[in-house]
Order: sequence, then structure tokens, then C-alpha cells
Amino acid sequence: MLKPILEAGKQLIALTRDVQQCKTDVKEIRQHEKEQDLRIHELAEAVQRLAFALQHDRDMSARDRENLLLRLENALLRFDRRLPPSRAEDDTDQAG
Repeated sequence: MLKPILEAGKQLIALTRDVQQCKTDVKEIRQHEKEQDLRIHELAEAVQRLAFALQHDRDMSARDRENLLLRLENALLRFDRRLPPSRAEDDTDQAG
């Protein structure tokens, strides 16, 4: 009669230990989950910053290209508007 009571007591102690271990495991898993959430949040912010930097770089490149095109257009317009050669140069060219 004492043996079944002892066996039930052993099972109760084992179950208590298992429950405590499960509680500890759950706490560790929740802590790990919080750390993972924080890392994911940090990664998301880093991706947003990279996307912003990439867009800024694209905008700056577009402005640079536009600036270069305007400079080229300006140089071509200056070249086209040069004064015609002087008469002395014309006379020399015709004589030769």
C-alpha cells in the first residue's frame, strides 16, 4: 500500500520539475523572441536608411547628368555664337 503512494509522490515531484523546466524554457524562448524582434526592427531601419541613401544617390546622379547636359549645351551655344573671323583674316585667306 505504501508503494503506490511513493510512486505517485515520485511522479508528482517529476511533474513539478518538468513544469518548472517548461516555465524556464518558455521564459528563455520569449526572451530570445524579444531579441529577434529587436534585431528585425534594427534590420528594417537599416534597410530603410539604405533605401533612402540609394534614392538620394539616384537623385544626385540625375542632377549631375542634367548639370553636365546643361554645361554641354551652354558650351555648344557659345561655340555657335562666336564672332565671325575679322576682315584681315578673310583677305589673307582669299589671297592665298
